[in-house]
This record gives sequence, structure tokens and C-alpha cells, in this order.
Amino acid sequence: MNKQNTINIAFCSDKNYLKYVAIAIQSIYFNNLNNALKFHVFLYDVEQDDIDQLSRLSSDIIVYPIPKACLDKYDNEHAIKHLNRSMFIRLLVPRLLNGKVDKLIYLDADILCFKDISAINDIDIDNVVCAASIDSLNNENVSKNIQRLNLSTAHYFNSGFLYINVKNWNDFNTEDKVNTLLLSHKGQLRYPDQDALNMVLQNDVLIVDSSWNYLFTWINEKDKDKFFETEKNLPYFIHFTGARKPWYHEHVGAAQNWYLFYKHFTPWRDSCLDSYQDKMRPTDCRVYAKKFFKSGHVLKALKYALMYIKLKNKK
Repeated sequence: MNKQNTINIAFCSDKNYLKYVAIAIQSIYFNNLNNALKFHVFLYDVEQDDIDQLSRLSSDIIVYPIPKACLDKYDNEHAIKHLNRSMFIRLLVPRLLNGKVDKLIYLDADILCFKDISAINDIDIDNVVCAASIDSLNNENVSKNIQRLNLSTAHYFNSGFLYINVKNWNDFNTEDKVNTLLLSHKGQLRYPDQDALNMVLQNDVLIVDSSWNYLFTWINEKDKDKFFETEKNLPYFIHFTGARKPWYHEHVGAAQNWYLFYKHFTPWRDSCLDSYQDKMRPTDCRVYAKKFFKSGHVLKALKYALMYIKLKNKK
């Protein structure tokens, strides 16, 4: 095993997302058997029993409890309901790891790894605060975000993957600058910390290949199962953005199968899949109705079609 270039990876979570962090970590392990890895997991509002479970996953995991008071200043009400205050922990990570690591990969919890990530060591971030990849393959969407935030650059990045130069992040006072924007624009930023990071780092970020943070929503619905069949298609990380996650039992398919595979090797192997039922939006019901109809599950398709009509009329 090559121990020369330890890859430091940070995750942030509350009690609701902890098992998903464990599954993401396991997916990284399985695809990086010849790499030296160190995981820095920052936890907010997590019971000690759950922390102990996570620690049993590997001796390469270091846990950092975050006091609730550190996040009290952030608004917890967002237009996107699957977001919560734990997402703001990523802003603290480079300060808390200053002097301990030089560079680190920050990852959201809703990510799975599909390739050896040692190529991260070839990305030069010596003269930037961090590296990130684009948030959309649609130029119109990119333009809308640039105009919405009045950015001076031609890109808008997704903050689910950040390859951070720790010293540069702290020297640039990134955390303070982002917090200033967040607290002065409460309720005005559509994607709070991601928007603020784009505004602060627009001239100090290196845009890297989208394979480092490939959004699952980029894949056409009819191609989502086939996508996993060809190795050359697979990116370093697939990021399951959006509300429909593979850990909801309604979200059947190859993505969920991979999720269940990695879940089996965690302390949460016996936990049941969650239900998305009470979070259903009209668009979700429409997607599920089409998917079940095409797969021959007519009764399930009818169920979601009726739910779609009900929710649409209610709205």
C-alpha cells in the first residue's frame, strides 16, 4: 500500500445522515484498496452510541463533535426541505483542521465512490482556495445562476465536492466571508452556502472535470440503470442531488442496488430503507408512475398516477 500521499476526506453530518456517511465511506474504501485514506467526520447532534458505531467502521476515521451553539446562527428554514443546518459545518472544517492537514476533499453525504481517487493528488490547488466542478451541464442553467448572483465568472460550481487547500482557505478568510453573506442574505439565497461560496470564491476556485462530482440528476431517467453497466461511464463520485435519494425504498434501480451493497458492510446493515412517502411532490409521483409503468408494474404505476393527480389538485 502506498502511504506516501494520504488522501484526507471530510464529511459533515447530523444524526439523520450519519449512516449515509458510513455508506459513502465504505464505497470509497472498496474502490481505493491501494490508497492511504484518512476520514475526518464532523458531527452535529449525534448520540455517542451512533458515534461509536461509525468509529467501528475503521480506525482511519477521526470524529469531531460540533457543539450545537456553533450552528445556532444559521437559519434552519430553507426552500429545499432536505437541507438542514449540518450543511454549514463544511465552512468550519478547514479552520478546525488547520495545521493538521494541507489539503482535503470535502464530500456531501449523498455521494458514492466508483473509482480509485488517487488522481486527486495530480490536481494543483497551490494557487487557489479550492477545486470544484460545475453544477449543471445546461448552459442556460449556468447563466441563470451567474446572473442571479451577479458573478463575474463563467462558472457556477456545486459544493458537494470541494478539494480544499487548507492554508489558502484560512488565509483568504473564507469562512468569515461566507458567513457574512449568509447572515446578511437570510432567506434570499436559493442554495444558501453553495451560493455564498460561489460568490466569495468566484475568482479563487479551480474548475475540474465533472467526474469528480457527477450529479445523478444529469442522467436521463431511461438511462439511469444502464449508466452503471459500462465501466468507462463511471465517474470518481456520483452525487445523488435532489430529493429522491437511493436510500428511499421507492427509488428502485441500479443506484439503490449499489447503495444497498455498500450499506451491507456498515454497522447499519440491518436498518430498513427509509420511506419517501410523506415527502412526495407532484413531480416525484409523475416520475415514479412512468418508471413503474415502463417496468410493467401497472398497479404501482396507477397508485403514483393517482397520487400525482391528488397532489396536483391539492396544490
